[in-house]
Amino acid sequence: MAKTLSETLFEKYCDSRGIRWRPVAVGPTRTPDYDIFLRRFKVVTEVKEITQNQIERQAEEDLKKNKYTAVSTVPGSRVRGKISDAVPQIRVRSKGRFPGLLVLFGNGFSAGHIDPYQIRVAMYGFETIVIAVPNDMSVSPHATGEKFGAKRKVTPVHNTSLSAIASLTAPAKGKLELNIFHNNYAAVPLNHSWFAHYGVSQYKLSEAEPGAIAQWVEV
Repeated sequence: MAKTLSETLFEKYCDSRGIRWRPVAVGPTRTPDYDIFLRRFKVVTEVKEITQNQIERQAEEDLKKNKYTAVSTVPGSRVRGKISDAVPQIRVRSKGRFPGLLVLFGNGFSAGHIDPYQIRVAMYGFETIVIAVPNDMSVSPHATGEKFGAKRKVTPVHNTSLSAIASLTAPAKGKLELNIFHNNYAAVPLNHSWFAHYGVSQYKLSEAEPGAIAQWVEV
């Protein structure tokens, strides 16, 4: 089976950092793409590509012709779809023993689908404002804080085999960049020090103040 662009670039990135990788043999059931080895530790890895839809392809063509264009998306929707597709593949091989990593590649318009905000709301839910409605009708409803809301893909009991999501992008010709976003609810966490050895940028969700939305912080 021919390799996808995302798989080719992921292998290239690993080679450039000295990360050993091994393709997983195709079997009767769906399996992840790779086992990667960070020093002596194995990480089960699935690589998926965010491709442009027809509207995004047209928008990119319009921009090349200096035409006005606009594209509307639901935050995190493309990442949520990839999580749903990848987690069963990761789970069957990680078996609760190894960390599971989902690598998402995007380029051009597609890279916007895997920026830190998109990944955060896909994993932990939409940012939601909490409104208090007083019993006293003379007092207007008012915001009391923020929290993560609907459409979360990771919880203490959902998709715990997903240890982290990585965004793989090509910000400039001949340059590849990988950023890793850890899952706070992972059954087998991805040890920060493993990727730190290779100089990879990593992030985890911060401890938020009451009534505030947690943000990514670098680890």
